[in-house]
Amino acid sequence: MSDLGISGTQVQPQPPPPVAEPFRITTNAPQMIDANLTEGRRKLQKWLGRVLRIVITDGRVLVGFFNCTDRDANIVLSMCAEYLVEGQEPRLLGNVMVAKKHIVSLNIDEPRPSSII
Repeated sequence: MSDLGISGTQVQPQPPPPVAEPFRITTNAPQMIDANLTEGRRKLQKWLGRVLRIVITDGRVLVGFFNCTDRDANIVLSMCAEYLVEGQEPRLLGNVMVAKKHIVSLNIDEPRPSSII
């Protein structure tokens, strides 16, 4: 029988991939740096891509990335999840448009600051 030896280089284990930053939506739209922007428009521009938590009139809570708004104050969230009861598993919805008339409250959903020991 012939020799079944394998020749070649030894395979080195691959290092683990670097830890990625948390997901954040970016935009290729030009950033309007205009001194004439109102305070409200500047605040909305800072909120783009941030996670918003919206409570609507029927008690549901929607959490997703702030994508856009319009002159009627309707809000579009992307990668949105719907919570019927606090602490329960969410239902994933994708892109959602929330009409102004249904918004009870709106918060930027930021992680809690870690406690210093």
